[in-house]
Amino acid sequence: MNFSSHALAILALLATSMTVRVLPVFVRVRLGTTARGLLERVLPMAVFLNFAVYIAWTEIHAAPAAAVAAIAIAAIVTFSTRAGLVLTTCAATLVYVLVRMSLHG
Repeated sequence: MNFSSHALAILALLATSMTVRVLPVFVRVRLGTTARGLLERVLPMAVFLNFAVYIAWTEIHAAPAAAVAAIAIAAIVTFSTRAGLVLTTCAATLVYVLVRMSLHG
């Protein structure tokens, strides 16, 4: 069986997410405070950051101008306003689509 890099990344993230979020519901493991903290906070954050970097890397390779513009808008809106996640996502997506359309249209 031949998997693409996208499929392998999604499979790795799925397996990690299931291990972190679903498996602990069914299997009770006695962990120390440090191990529990790593499992509850650090590992999920690492999975999220890896997924975010993978998405950014993929989009930057596919459409560099549109991806960088959208990421910049998301960063500016996030750090300079109190706009919510939905509004920030919509603004970044709109910028991505407009830049991509203007470059390819």
